[in-house]
Amino acid sequence: MKICSIKVENFKAFKEVEIPLNPNFNIIIGENNIGKSTLFEAIHLWMLGYNSLIQANGKNFYGRNTPRYIPFDRLYFLRMTTIDDVFHTNRKTASITINILLEEIIYSLKIKFEKPASMDFYLRVKYEGQDFQSLSVKLREQGLNLFNSIFIYHTRPVFNTIKNEPFYNNAQLMRKISLGKSYDVIRNKILKGDPERKFTRLQERVSKVFDNQVKIRFKNKNLQEEEYARITVQMGNTKEVDISLVGSGILQVIDIFSTLEFINRRERCLNILLIDEPDSHIHSNLQSSLIDELRSDLNNQHFIITHNDRLINKAEEGELLFINKVGLDNGRIIPIPKDNYNSVTAELASKMFSLNEIERSKIIVITEGKTDKKLLEVAWNKLNPEADCPFKFISSGIQIDENSRTGNADSVRRTIQTLSTFFSDLKIIGIFDNDREGYEQFNSLQPGVFEAHSFDQNHRKHLEKNIFGMVLPLPEFRKSYTNNASYTQRYFVIEHYFSDDVLEQSNMKGESILKDVPIFEIKGNKSNFSVFVEELGAVEFTNFSLLFDNILHLFNELE
Repeated sequence: MKICSIKVENFKAFKEVEIPLNPNFNIIIGENNIGKSTLFEAIHLWMLGYNSLIQANGKNFYGRNTPRYIPFDRLYFLRMTTIDDVFHTNRKTASITINILLEEIIYSLKIKFEKPASMDFYLRVKYEGQDFQSLSVKLREQGLNLFNSIFIYHTRPVFNTIKNEPFYNNAQLMRKISLGKSYDVIRNKILKGDPERKFTRLQERVSKVFDNQVKIRFKNKNLQEEEYARITVQMGNTKEVDISLVGSGILQVIDIFSTLEFINRRERCLNILLIDEPDSHIHSNLQSSLIDELRSDLNNQHFIITHNDRLINKAEEGELLFINKVGLDNGRIIPIPKDNYNSVTAELASKMFSLNEIERSKIIVITEGKTDKKLLEVAWNKLNPEADCPFKFISSGIQIDENSRTGNADSVRRTIQTLSTFFSDLKIIGIFDNDREGYEQFNSLQPGVFEAHSFDQNHRKHLEKNIFGMVLPLPEFRKSYTNNASYTQRYFVIEHYFSDDVLEQSNMKGESILKDVPIFEIKGNKSNFSVFVEELGAVEFTNFSLLFDNILHLFNELE
């Protein structure tokens, strides 16, 4: 049982689009914010609707006219602020159709999601057609019920895992995985995937990717008394350590394959594995091995989001989906012919900017968002009114229209990694806020492609090209905003370069967040603030000199 196509109507960025799918492997690329993650969200939402339509006995669906509702708080996997964000433009109805191929018969399962006229806290769920009932009959013939026949699993880039992980039952474990929080239950997945606790298959798969012997061991002695699961990992001749202490690269691979081992126990079912950036923390030399090992798994249907050209070039015929504006406007995204792979990846890079418009002598500075870009442009002009700017400031994202970009630390990382794939003659630096999110993304720049992380440096250089990632350097009066030995104890963002007086005057100064240390977060409207600062004098931008000097120093050292 596999999904042969999906059709989405009036859902978020999708007005109406149909996407034929490969039964085993689907590699999804596209511009930032164009709809790659939206496709994953659509699959999740369909699954939630599907489950809400099943009667309690798991054998049949409710009647088509039986009211079914999904409360707002169950839409945890959707990026939204209000129920209206579910729908495309101003519409109040969306539909998602999953076409399932089972024994050469296609079952078209269309589910509609409506906003009730008098409620903002629910989605009304309906289905159309006779295929729901036909599928229920077919599954019963195979000894399956509706609840245990279709599963969705979502893995995301893993920065770390929790130190203490309780033992979970299967239902709790499934819920965590469906939420995309599989890294919180990595020990439970390992245990459930191999009840005998020998982990032979999991060790073999991880060892293949790293071309090194990996040993995974269960360390609990008394399950009756111990509350937390204990798993250790040893690679080669290195020290055996708790799984929470291993590097993000091996943790990422273990997370992916522990999920596969867990779901491979469910034969004859539709198992959908959604993998977001499987290459995030993995050395470039290992990425091909990862894809080869994933491809060897034929029991499940894989969906992979990536920006990495190494993974794109590993796609076979019919496996690469390029989500772009042209396809969305035409209402159909079709697999890209293998002969066109190189031109597609080049197009991704060109979306960032027109090479004809770039002064190659300038340093391209990628910011987290449009307001960061604006602040830096104003700061340079205030501090150097007579001097030519050596920088070209660009907000992160890979949309042609820069005004449509909604950047963040993740998009800075993705953007500079994408650009590093295609350009060897440009000077590029991605600027991350020195807060928890920014530092985690800075730290997760691809190992083996960028210099190794060190707390002693606020930058990481591409090993072969003049491309950097940098977290914001701190002025002296903000030194308390970071702990130089911690990834997480960081609170500094670009607006903190301004004085407390300026931030208070513009209602941007938040409440203190620590008891004994004067540290506060930024609040208020950043867009309005970026306009407000245009009227300030040059003295208020003095602290920005630290950032500009740091950037210039990095590139001057290359000459």
